[in-house]
Amino acid sequence: MNRRRTPFVRHSVQRNYLKLVALAMFGPTLLVTACLYYLIWQTVAHELALPELIAEALFPAFHRVNQIILIGIPIIFGLILFFAVRLSHQFAGPLYRIESDLEKMIQTRDFTKSIRIRPKDHIHSLVHKINQALHTASKTSKK
Repeated sequence: MNRRRTPFVRHSVQRNYLKLVALAMFGPTLLVTACLYYLIWQTVAHELALPELIAEALFPAFHRVNQIILIGIPIIFGLILFFAVRLSHQFAGPLYRIESDLEKMIQTRDFTKSIRIRPKDHIHSLVHKINQALHTASKTSKK
């Protein structure tokens, strides 16, 4: 298995980020759905006084709202999750790579190699600083 291409990395940063994205999707969705049903109920209930007429008017509206929600929400959630996984992988993947490369360097005591990450990853400045520190450390240890 090639870990560089796997969208999910065993890193807590990615898990925490995706949990936050899921909460940010489901929380507002549930709130908006509840408000929408409440609005429909209040609007129709105030206009009609008879329970039979209320039910007759509400059920088609609820059915239509359910259709829209059941079709639209999975599409939107799928798109959001797709982009969230891609973005989280651009952070968690390099962190995993940095940790594993540093672990190998510590075990072999070879600090001459630099850490490399993919061009689309977002933490190039951090990797550059780590590589500078490794280069400086390898120079001072040779003296």
